[in-house]
Amino acid sequence: MTANLPPRKHFKTPRPLMADAYTISGFLLESDEATENSVYYLTFRKFPETPGVYLKDDERIVFAGLQRILDRILRDPVTHEEIDETKLFLENRKATMIGFAKYEFPEALWRRVVDEFNGYLPIKIEAMPEGSVVYPNEPVIRVTCQMSGLGPLIPWFESTFIKVWSATERTTAARHWLQYNRDMVASIEVEADKKTINFLAGLMMHDFGARAGACNQENEDVAYSGLYSFGGTDTFEAAYQAFKNGAPEGVGTSVLALAHRIVQGFETEKDCYDHMYAAANDNEILSMVADCYDYYNAVENYLLPLAEDAKKKGNGKVIVVRPDSGDALEQILWTLDLAVKNGLYEERNGYKYMTNMRMIEGDSMTFETMRKINDALIVKGFAPHGCLIYGVGGHLRNSISRDNLSTKFALCGVGDQNRPVIKISETRGKRTLPLVKILRTPDALTEGTTLVDPSEAGLDAMISYYNGTNNDTPFGKGQYDSFPDIQARVLEDFDTMPMTAGNTSKKVEATWNSLYHRYHRN
Repeated sequence: MTANLPPRKHFKTPRPLMADAYTISGFLLESDEATENSVYYLTFRKFPETPGVYLKDDERIVFAGLQRILDRILRDPVTHEEIDETKLFLENRKATMIGFAKYEFPEALWRRVVDEFNGYLPIKIEAMPEGSVVYPNEPVIRVTCQMSGLGPLIPWFESTFIKVWSATERTTAARHWLQYNRDMVASIEVEADKKTINFLAGLMMHDFGARAGACNQENEDVAYSGLYSFGGTDTFEAAYQAFKNGAPEGVGTSVLALAHRIVQGFETEKDCYDHMYAAANDNEILSMVADCYDYYNAVENYLLPLAEDAKKKGNGKVIVVRPDSGDALEQILWTLDLAVKNGLYEERNGYKYMTNMRMIEGDSMTFETMRKINDALIVKGFAPHGCLIYGVGGHLRNSISRDNLSTKFALCGVGDQNRPVIKISETRGKRTLPLVKILRTPDALTEGTTLVDPSEAGLDAMISYYNGTNNDTPFGKGQYDSFPDIQARVLEDFDTMPMTAGNTSKKVEATWNSLYHRYHRN
């Protein structure tokens, strides 16, 4: 029997409509040179300034997010049906002084895409490898025309490409925060090897942000990129996407955890905690929210006895106390002191480590707050990684913004000779570069001069992601990297890269200055 359903509310948007309105009609206004051929690049014009996570003078940005965007917009060939639907929609979308009129779009160019290129856009997309370190003002994506006369289609997905800012900033923040945790753990675990230090540091932050995302796609794409550095997450949409892309064991995991509603469903908190403890297998990690009624009473009278029972029986169960309101540092210190007072700890390297009772602090955590708590714990003789982890929710989403990276998609060349184009701008930070090549040679990285003219020596560090003129194999090397490939770059290459780079060569500077003096009013 077929269900009686309401009208559909979500529809797949045709590719010819996946652009800003002024991009859709821009073909009417393009110069002949730009119509013949256009080259664009995407760059992050500045480094984020999120408090607490970044070190001064460290401008390493970790590029991510392009693969999933391209998979959505270019995997399936464009069809005439999409173009027909676009035409129907645009029939009365232009506002004029006398009413609504047809909003023009380059229908003929899109028909050529279907008829001559089997629905694959004849553009080339090159970019830095996902997970690699880039620097402010370095182009990270380059889009070029592969067939003359199709220049207006090159910037078509500008508003979509720009969205790499979110995955990139999330990946960047997570990797810098991982570095902070590595350094902290190493300062305490003085005899531990690098593998152990990395493992312990990677446990220190857990993604609580599933309900903070603006939409489910954000959970899948942005939270996904955080898993390169920290494998713990309650955002299982992201964990599933990572799993399907080959993520190794331990990436995208969580523990049994109580929600407030579950505790409140029992007559008393004790009934709930006892029920969970009895139902759990040996060696389970049990996260128990403790602030439904009276945090201090719940911990001292209900959770502490369970931890003592686990120690006595040797069943390996760990009671994880979770405050979710109140003064975080005060509650953490009180709880850890209580555990020490009752023998639920051990001492190593002059620091205290919790055993059967630990904590997860997830109440409005920010990078600044976590850093301050860790500092306070160390002063009190506690090893932070041996006592608690942090659950971070809204901050992981709310601390990132396109403005933080000042993400820009810029025209850099036109015509069959790629005549250089720049934006001068009264705001210096909004100025753009002509067409350049990105170097990753040891000499370039040592000097910091990684942006050179295409005619200068050195291999371009960008790799192919897509070339629509290759109908049988339109996607290139960059699109085939798996989750482990990208994660390896995030975790390992980061350490080998200088903290700053992205300077331009003298030849690029000469080109820029020549254009400046040509176009700027002196």
